[in-house]
Amino acid sequence: MKKIAALVIIATAFLSACSSTRWIQTTVVKQRDFVVNLEQRQKEGNIIDRQYDHPFEIAPADLEKFMKDLAYVEKVGLMNTEKQNPVFQTVEIEQLAPVLADTLAKADASQRIRFISYNRGQALIFSVSRETEGVMFVDSGKRLNIAFNFINSEIDPTETRPYSPGLSKDDPLEIKFSDTTIIPVTAYADLHKFETGAPAPMWVVADLEKLNQAVSAAPVVTPQPETNTAVEPAAPAKVSESALQDDIKDKLTYLKELLDEGLISEKDYDAKKTELLDKIK
Repeated sequence: MKKIAALVIIATAFLSACSSTRWIQTTVVKQRDFVVNLEQRQKEGNIIDRQYDHPFEIAPADLEKFMKDLAYVEKVGLMNTEKQNPVFQTVEIEQLAPVLADTLAKADASQRIRFISYNRGQALIFSVSRETEGVMFVDSGKRLNIAFNFINSEIDPTETRPYSPGLSKDDPLEIKFSDTTIIPVTAYADLHKFETGAPAPMWVVADLEKLNQAVSAAPVVTPQPETNTAVEPAAPAKVSESALQDDIKDKLTYLKELLDEGLISEKDYDAKKTELLDKIK
């Protein structure tokens, strides 16, 4: 009876493993600043084929424009003020776009791209390490899809590793609610809509034909010849004393919260506090 019971348990576990759905990932490029993987969906032990219109050749200029135009809205500060930010920094686009374009050209119909990109961003007071993760693929309608797990998420400074050890297992195509929302690019891209008609907050779809037209219509910037004429730097815009004091007050409050939560040391707190107070005339 014990042997039979053991066989039943093993068989159940085997069937459970076969019936599960999971993503199988293959690393394409892994660098300090970004990671690009190809991934295939496996169901009941078999790879699901012909999901995407891959391989797909996309002009690097088209992909760069798409990434440059992507922006999102997030809530910041003590008052949860909505702020619009670009998804990618220029240096991220320069590094990541050529690799993504090359990977789209090499992927097969069962593979989509999963990527993660790291950057340095400015928080309220300090510069912080951030990460953006998502997937990219071209569907049968010749539309370029990009969906995010998270965008410019701050990396915990208390972690021993400067960056995350790997890609998350969550599928961004299943995210239906988020505090971060992608802004549609009205000329050629919109948010994906679920079967209920509700828009996906983190999944945007670009019409590749319209995207190419937008790139072609963009004005060409001609480099101007260098001259020896000295140009006086523009005078910095003056900030009212009241606005400056309010800004410093907000930063001091945030600084105290970081200290209370143990995210910065007493030494860092005192140094930054002195620096901020010195700005008050």
